[in-house]
Amino acid sequence: MDILKSFYLTHKTRIHKVVRNRYFLVAVGFLIYVIFFDHSRLISQWQLERDIQKLEQDKTKYQSQIEEIRGEQLEIGKDKERYAREHYYMKRADEDVYIVED
Repeated sequence: MDILKSFYLTHKTRIHKVVRNRYFLVAVGFLIYVIFFDHSRLISQWQLERDIQKLEQDKTKYQSQIEEIRGEQLEIGKDKERYAREHYYMKRADEDVYIVED
């Protein structure tokens, strides 16, 4: 705290000169407007960027699920009867099915 106080006391006239400058005041006002009040304010831009990152993560997750489902689809296409027996416990009329869980 003493550092800031000593800096202020040594540069007091310079700081007052800069703060009273109309260009500085306009720039500060513009920054406040852009950060808080503009329709594309920085806060909403950060939120949108975070949403984009989450959607990209979801996209990679869903793409991997699509690949798994395509693999299953190929498996079903090769041997439909075996797939139906294993996943849906289907059987022929003259068979008995015993399910053993590990």
